[in-house]
Amino acid sequence: MIRSLLIFILLSATSAALAADDYNAIFDAAVNAVDFEFDRRWAYTETQVTSEHVWAGRFDPRKPLRERWVLLTVDGRAPTDEEIEEYQKDKEHDHSDNGDKRVNALVEPDSIRLIDETDEFWLFGFSPEDDNEAVMDNVDATIRVNKQDGSLGYIDIRNHSTIKPVFGVRIAKLITRLTFGPAAAGGPVVPISTQVEVKGRAYFLARFEEQELTRNSDFEYVGSD
Repeated sequence: MIRSLLIFILLSATSAALAADDYNAIFDAAVNAVDFEFDRRWAYTETQVTSEHVWAGRFDPRKPLRERWVLLTVDGRAPTDEEIEEYQKDKEHDHSDNGDKRVNALVEPDSIRLIDETDEFWLFGFSPEDDNEAVMDNVDATIRVNKQDGSLGYIDIRNHSTIKPVFGVRIAKLITRLTFGPAAAGGPVVPISTQVEVKGRAYFLARFEEQELTRNSDFEYVGSD
């Protein structure tokens, strides 16, 4: 009886270890399949929604470097010269390389664990890569991977209680959500949207609240390969 129990425990531990390895492998494969350099071969429209304005611009990699971004509208109207200049300056600093490394940097290595599984997807939990325990202990972090093609659906980090990252700062709301999907039918999986929301108070006086949603759409393949 004792021998059988020991064998059962050993097999169960081995199965759990294999499952954990499989989960990390599924996540790694999903991230590696995302085309984070899609802007080398695809033109697309980027819409930035903040609490103040809605900016819509078009990117085309075929154009000269300083002409690749064109501001189309601000709040649905034609942009002013000042807004066009501001937009161009912002774009000089945006869209740096190594997007895949930024995604991997969100996830602590070997922390992937299964939360839910259906016929359509795996929902994994993970530990965010952050040395601040005040953040780690107060957020829920999840990843959805679609079963049909193994593609990355989204990565979501949000707080379930107040975060106190440093003395005098209280974050009541924190949401970071990255979604992914095909650029077009049969096209590569690319970043589709980024949502960031932060709300809190600093040093008992200053309130802060930031919201931004960036969405990519209307993809057009313009590569030569």
